[in-house]
Amino acid sequence: MDLSIIVPVYNVESYLRACLDSLLDQGLKDYEVIIVNDGSTDLSQPIIDEYVFKHANFHAFLKPNGGLSDARNYGLRFARGEYIAFLDSDDYVAKDGYAKMLEIAKAEDADIVIGDLVYFWSEENKEKIVKDGVRDVSVDKKKDLFLSPLFAWNKIYKHSFFKELKINYPLGLWYEDIPVTLTCFAKAQKVSYLHEPIFNYRQRSSSIMNSHYDPRMESIFAIFDLLLENLERFDLKKTYDRELEYLFVEHFLVYGAFRFLRLEAPHYRKLMDKAFRYVKKHYPKAKQNPYVQKVFSKKERFFLATNNRFSKYLWHLYLKEHQ
Repeated sequence: MDLSIIVPVYNVESYLRACLDSLLDQGLKDYEVIIVNDGSTDLSQPIIDEYVFKHANFHAFLKPNGGLSDARNYGLRFARGEYIAFLDSDDYVAKDGYAKMLEIAKAEDADIVIGDLVYFWSEENKEKIVKDGVRDVSVDKKKDLFLSPLFAWNKIYKHSFFKELKINYPLGLWYEDIPVTLTCFAKAQKVSYLHEPIFNYRQRSSSIMNSHYDPRMESIFAIFDLLLENLERFDLKKTYDRELEYLFVEHFLVYGAFRFLRLEAPHYRKLMDKAFRYVKKHYPKAKQNPYVQKVFSKKERFFLATNNRFSKYLWHLYLKEHQ
């Protein structure tokens, strides 16, 4: 079997048909769709049953709710394909997208193939095409991967490669893609690209990136602990030390700080103080990272330079007024 596509499902009855319909139009002969219903309480299951009844290569599994990572890990148990893919059930894939990626994977013996993204807002009828996101700022293409979007779902992976790493998506945490995707990047011998808008990424107001506090926002600290553990286990931390330092800046002092500072007190104070301490512990000179000048805009660099324990109060007021 060429490809196993794992689709975790949780309460997405409004979007599920678009997702599953797109998987019928992939130009593939020997593939399977593994649909994992992660304890949905809406009408997702009847929709799943309909597709499984009509299409022999669609397989359904029902489990108690355990979160996105748990559903992905569960689906991996049953995957039989030479390559595997993950697709979130509120997104969809362009016609023949997976067939094109698989052709590249086999021709180049790639461990990973990455496709371009389309961010779309269905309610506002607008979209934004994003190239694979790999920034060309390093002399080492493998290191550039660390600076790219870390989504699990705009890629296909060689199944044997994924199994050999013996890594799973972390349970009960947000930002679960980060440690797995980065570990895959670090260990991959060959990463290839399909420069076409393949993956349609739905933007919703219920995104975790909103301004309402949720305790799972603090998952980012555990996620980075896990990332460091993975790279140390494979003796790769020193190899990617500057790239890791950049990721600490990005996720804790810039984009993460934008989210934290939009929260109400005392949450923003707690999270910002924790972020400052966490970065200082691992990378005390993080603001001097060489990628800062190459990647961030002038406004982002200004924010980074002026964001500290004292100015956080002023930035909190400013960002709350301009959100």
